[in-house]
Amino acid sequence: MEQQQLPVDIETDINKLPVGYRFCPPGRDLILNYLIHKILNRPLPSNAVKDIHLYDFDPDQLPISEFSGYCKPNLAYFFTQVVQGRRTTKSGGHWKASGSDEPVWSKDDKIVGFKKSFVFYTGEEKSNWIMHEYRVNPGLILADESNKILKSKIDDSYVICKIQYKDLSKKKRKIQFNEDLLKNVPRTPCTNNVAEFEAC
Repeated sequence: MEQQQLPVDIETDINKLPVGYRFCPPGRDLILNYLIHKILNRPLPSNAVKDIHLYDFDPDQLPISEFSGYCKPNLAYFFTQVVQGRRTTKSGGHWKASGSDEPVWSKDDKIVGFKKSFVFYTGEEKSNWIMHEYRVNPGLILADESNKILKSKIDDSYVICKIQYKDLSKKKRKIQFNEDLLKNVPRTPCTNNVAEFEAC
């Protein structure tokens, strides 16, 4: 199935965002407002999630910079076709699952989909690229004869991949800074006075 580019210009959507707002929807909104609409070929709320043949590329080859105007730094969202088994790129890198599927809950406590986390490896070398893959829960569709085609679409068409580069050196520097800061905080001994005890 060939993926098509969406007709809406991303700049049009971005100009509607107030200053300081970012595209950062929770998983349930990605599934209910984007992924299900994409699978059913319905209009999407915006063109913020791009179509791509994801596994044609290593993550550092992806057009992540196109998202910089409306996403957090080094973060991007892509529709891509469902892949069964190992998620290997054309250059031989692979996305390795880290953990089991997590249910994604709607506001009314229904499981609308699942999230699976991956880390990108080049050979045996682990990278700082992570991916969360969101897919629709096929159990949302009643299992009757009229829904067979719809269920097969959910199983075989699209997922949303949220990809982010995590700069672990910044995280380590932040932890070190906090540890250094705590070393310099004078400690006041607690006494039996209740007010002083609660403040400690």
